[in-house]
Amino acid sequence: MTAMTKLTRARAALLGSALALGGAMAAPLGATELNLVFLANEEDQEYDAAQVFKNYVESRTGGEVTVNIFVGAQLCGSANECFEAMRAGTVDLYTATAGGAAAIYPPIQGMDVPYALSDDRVAELTLKDTDFTNFVRDRVLEESNEAILLLAMTQTGGWRHFANKEREIRTPEDVAGLRFRTIESEIQQRLVEEMGGSPTPIPWLEVYSALQTGVVDGTKNSISDIANMNFDEQMGYITLDGHAYMASMWFMSNDTFQGLTPEQQQIVLDGGALMSTVQFGIQPRKELDAWEQWIESGGEIYNPTEEEMDMFREAAAPIRDWYLEEFGEAGEEFLAEFESAVQRAEEQVESDRGSAMR
Repeated sequence: MTAMTKLTRARAALLGSALALGGAMAAPLGATELNLVFLANEEDQEYDAAQVFKNYVESRTGGEVTVNIFVGAQLCGSANECFEAMRAGTVDLYTATAGGAAAIYPPIQGMDVPYALSDDRVAELTLKDTDFTNFVRDRVLEESNEAILLLAMTQTGGWRHFANKEREIRTPEDVAGLRFRTIESEIQQRLVEEMGGSPTPIPWLEVYSALQTGVVDGTKNSISDIANMNFDEQMGYITLDGHAYMASMWFMSNDTFQGLTPEQQQIVLDGGALMSTVQFGIQPRKELDAWEQWIESGGEIYNPTEEEMDMFREAAAPIRDWYLEEFGEAGEEFLAEFESAVQRAEEQVESDRGSAMR
């Protein structure tokens, strides 16, 4: 194949991908098809990232690798189901939070230790830390018996806050007696319990009806996720405590990845890195619309004072000790790597600020 032919095919794939806007396209004869799944809807940043990934991979491989995007529970409905689908070969790419990824590597829940990250810059640099990413990739491969490959680390919505439909939360005591939806992650459930609330694990796509029917009083989600799923129609109070940053990881079937040529593997890896960048970049813009939607629906926003934040941190402090006791040496190893990445990020941010603010 001549260089001009390759270029022509690449341009054709790029145009076709852009025109399709993520819809199903007939794959070229002999092309490798990748089924990409995320469980949110098309308003979520995962959709934008998936579109970019699809365009990048299809154009750079000249259509030799195509990407089919599945939104919501079309191929699987939960983290456990999606990881099993990856092992079975039905799903090739899937994105999960740290809580979801705990299904294959339990110590990864250490990323949800409350109040471990101080601000957006530190959070982004931590999740983009090469040493930390490589560490997690190695452990995920090991724990999944070489079945699941970590493609890239990113975020999916920003900061988790306490939101509910009953009352304003100013201190941990205000959480007492409220039922909060959580995922099946013990570290997240314990946070609610430490503050006197009742954690209630519910699949993501069932949360709206659970709020509507009173099964739960609130959620621990970012404002973007709340707006995307129209939870603002059911809740009216949100407290900006930022107890966790919603880390997210794109995973790929390792069998599928190993079946690609070295050139295709590099393109897929680079496409994964691009997905990560897109999700970090688009989140602040999506939050603008999300906050506007929240306010227009009559929702109230409470920003805790520093004294109140100290109360939240104190209430959550036992969770780190529980984590280390629960996960033993594997937990110590993970938390050491995570906290080292956080420290490197803090030092980098502080250095940059110091250089500018002389």
